[in-house]
Amino acid sequence: MALQAMAKAQKPDWEVELVQFQELTDRLDVLRKVTGIRIQEQYNTLLRNGWTLGSEYLLRVLQLTIRVFHGPLVGLLERFWKEHPADLLISVIPHFNREIAESWEKVYPGRPFVTIITDLADFPPRFWIEPAKNQIVIAGTEKAVEQARAFGKDDSHVFGVSGMVLRPEFYQESAVDAAAVKRELGLREDLATAMVLFGGFGSKVMYEITEKIDAARLPVQLI
Repeated sequence: MALQAMAKAQKPDWEVELVQFQELTDRLDVLRKVTGIRIQEQYNTLLRNGWTLGSEYLLRVLQLTIRVFHGPLVGLLERFWKEHPADLLISVIPHFNREIAESWEKVYPGRPFVTIITDLADFPPRFWIEPAKNQIVIAGTEKAVEQARAFGKDDSHVFGVSGMVLRPEFYQESAVDAAAVKRELGLREDLATAMVLFGGFGSKVMYEITEKIDAARLPVQLI
């Protein structure tokens, strides 16, 4: 949504369509068929409760499942692209970029396919960066740019930017009195204020982060 808002502001003649990938691929969601819960909902449940021990192994199982369903996924995406033609395709999700790149190239050879990494770094193999020749990578950190280059992406297929994609409101100057806002929220005016975020759903890990910062006696207050 942030990317769509920026595109509308800078390129008002562009027509931008958002696609919820999970809804598009629901019919192939094996875990949902077995448990009644989407893959992304299971993942968010793990994060909320801090159940991250062994999560890497679960991640590899998920990636293996994607590889098993590679053919059906590519076929499903090909049909969708044909029904929704576009000049440019942008992915902001991991795991499925191989399937997206392959299906897009089959339907619209030569048209650009871009993956915007919305993490600070890749977690190879098969996470964000793929061997697909038509994949263009946009990365918000030097680490991610280095990973893309190590993967064989040349200057025409990797671009470094200054951070993650944010909504335009984050860049707008405000006439609000910051000190007054701090007082209203019960915060000290003489301390820097940091925000602790953990995905879109939060996590019990946030409490541990707060406790460690308190124990370190750092001159900062948290939201």
